[in-house]
Amino acid sequence: MGEGRGRGREARGRRPSPAGAAHGRRARAGSVRAAREGGAAAAGRGLVKTLALLLVLAAPGLAADELRLPPVTRATFDNGLRVLVVEYHELPLVEFHVIVGAGAAQDPPGKEGVAALTAGTLTRGTGKLSADELARAIDSLGGRISATPGTDGTIVTAEFLSPDFAAGLDLLRQVLLDPAFARDEVRRRRDEQAADIVAALENPSAIADQCYAGFLYGSHPYGHPLEGVSATVPKLGRGDVTDFYERWYRPNDTILVLVGDVVAAEATVRLREAFGAWRPRADAVAVRAAPPARLTARRVLLVDKPDATQTQIRLGNVAIARSDPAYVPAVVANTILGGGFTSQLIEELRIKRSLTYSAWSAFVARLTGGDFRLGTFTKTPTTTETLALALSVEGEFRSHAPARERLVKAKTYLRGQFPLRIESPDALAARLGEAEFNALGPEE
Repeated sequence: MGEGRGRGREARGRRPSPAGAAHGRRARAGSVRAAREGGAAAAGRGLVKTLALLLVLAAPGLAADELRLPPVTRATFDNGLRVLVVEYHELPLVEFHVIVGAGAAQDPPGKEGVAALTAGTLTRGTGKLSADELARAIDSLGGRISATPGTDGTIVTAEFLSPDFAAGLDLLRQVLLDPAFARDEVRRRRDEQAADIVAALENPSAIADQCYAGFLYGSHPYGHPLEGVSATVPKLGRGDVTDFYERWYRPNDTILVLVGDVVAAEATVRLREAFGAWRPRADAVAVRAAPPARLTARRVLLVDKPDATQTQIRLGNVAIARSDPAYVPAVVANTILGGGFTSQLIEELRIKRSLTYSAWSAFVARLTGGDFRLGTFTKTPTTTETLALALSVEGEFRSHAPARERLVKAKTYLRGQFPLRIESPDALAARLGEAEFNALGPEE
């Protein structure tokens, strides 16, 4: 539910780690990022249109084998908490996957980074247990509890042995319902977060991604970094964290998925006992970021970095949300264009021209919108050539349907990947949580 973390899922394959510093156009060092309506910009929908027809023309042998998901027991408690329970008896484990609708998109203006800070201190002590005591209690059970912030929400996960279900559930309940947010822990995590922001400035790829998002989304909540910015994070305090928690951490905007060695009916009763007293938010309806607006004219951002020897390039425009019916065609299209090591971008930019080590594309599909982006890097003298070729490859892909062979390979690859997303209890819990959060059907 967030880009790279939480609910900002990316519809792409593996992306080789970009290695290189930011740079500029021609011999001038700098970073080039273009958010375009023509070129890569129109790919937000253009790629989907290209594949829409081809998806139904695949060879009969590609019909997906029927995957039988285990039965899901669903319940909505009086306080609005949505619960999904799946019995999984192959391993003596219980996996909790909790999605709270409290992400960076809910950061108040001027307090960017508070959602991440709240998540970062959520597991650092409760009303009954200090941070050290909580850690020891979890370790004594051989379990784990973690909180990961995202763009549209925060994911809290927990794992325990099934004989320790009751004890683990109580610890999770304390973390979610009674976090201490001790002043020292908030200050410590805030300083860590601020240091991470500064450290990211040494990563050219991270700089390019941040500048791209800020340039594309502007003042929209999707435009600022998940961790916040150096102008806001050092000013955050315990009061900001508790205010954010009280406003957004509420059961009527939370999904709890339990997959494990349990009896569904009994586990649902236990969950109701643990979380039934969690107070719902008074306004009941969550406030979500409005869908971002697409760019309607070509725009270019040039960031000058005189000491750089390479250029980071980003292209893109606003595209689809995760719930869009075109998402699956978009995944297939992106796999062919830039979602893997056999993609067209890799073939043209790396294999044929040796302009870069990495070239990729991605649909970053979030709750209310997202974007299509294309990225690569190259040596400073070949910046213009690389940029022109990337635009040419993307434009050609939108204008002409890919070869049938590429389509078959992409679909076969994706079919092979899907079972891996549900083969373990934690993976299944995450998949069910994603589907529920984005109002998807089980087949999506």
